[in-house]
Amino acid sequence: MLKVHSRPTLRSPVLLCALSGWPDAGQAASGAIEYLIMKWAPRRFAELDSSRVYVQTNNRPRSKLTRGGHRRLIWPSFACYALPVPQAPRDLVLLLGPEPDLRWRTCAGAILDLAQELGSDLVVSLGAYLAPTSHAGPVTLTGRGTRPDLRRALTALGLRDGKYEGPTGFLTVLQETTVQRDLASASVWAASPIYLRDLSNPKLSAALLGVVEKVLKVDLGLTELEVAGRDLERRIDEELARRPDLERFVRRLASDSDIDLSEFSDAEDLLDDLEQYLQRLRGEDDDD
Repeated sequence: MLKVHSRPTLRSPVLLCALSGWPDAGQAASGAIEYLIMKWAPRRFAELDSSRVYVQTNNRPRSKLTRGGHRRLIWPSFACYALPVPQAPRDLVLLLGPEPDLRWRTCAGAILDLAQELGSDLVVSLGAYLAPTSHAGPVTLTGRGTRPDLRRALTALGLRDGKYEGPTGFLTVLQETTVQRDLASASVWAASPIYLRDLSNPKLSAALLGVVEKVLKVDLGLTELEVAGRDLERRIDEELARRPDLERFVRRLASDSDIDLSEFSDAEDLLDDLEQYLQRLRGEDDDD
């Protein structure tokens, strides 16, 4: 199930997880881990067997042209990266990949087996969900800890547990498995504007990692990510300034966190129009 290429020597590492797909609105969680991988170049040392955890019609390989004009396939991978953090009390193991399609309990068990072999007793997962919120202003965050000290740390940062009930994802299974093994775990989730479904949002990624920094007492070097988040917010504001009707709708979202979209007879049309209008920003991000 889990292919381990080498076992790094790490200091009581914290397992920091994010998945792309369903639990990753605005690519906020996966974008956070991708940022750490790009910035710190941690060593990839293990991965789940993709043939056993993915249904290829759900998580398809991507075709890419090389500079020589050849075509190669990039298969989905769910991998672990070792990130030593000498200035912090503990090192990190980063876990990133598309949410598995199959064998969730087996996957969770294999991941935690490896984490415990490396001396880890804490798992932190990141996620994001779509919500009627605005891109402007502070990011709305929720958090859950399985131990009193983690709950106190999250509460001190203004995070409360969400009230969601319903279909859930692999990260919830992973957290439940930590409880069964008497390991500590925490999850941090960001609310992503419902009109930015397909736009990568570095502002949310920075907010998630900001919580990680404070809880783990580590400096992850978030300056570039924070700058990117502010730049995206500025570009959205510039676009909305050209459409006063959409700008008014977004202002209402920003001023009322408990807004009921059913109050708006044309809310669905406004959201569709807003999302389509902002699609040009996605093209600019792809170019960048």
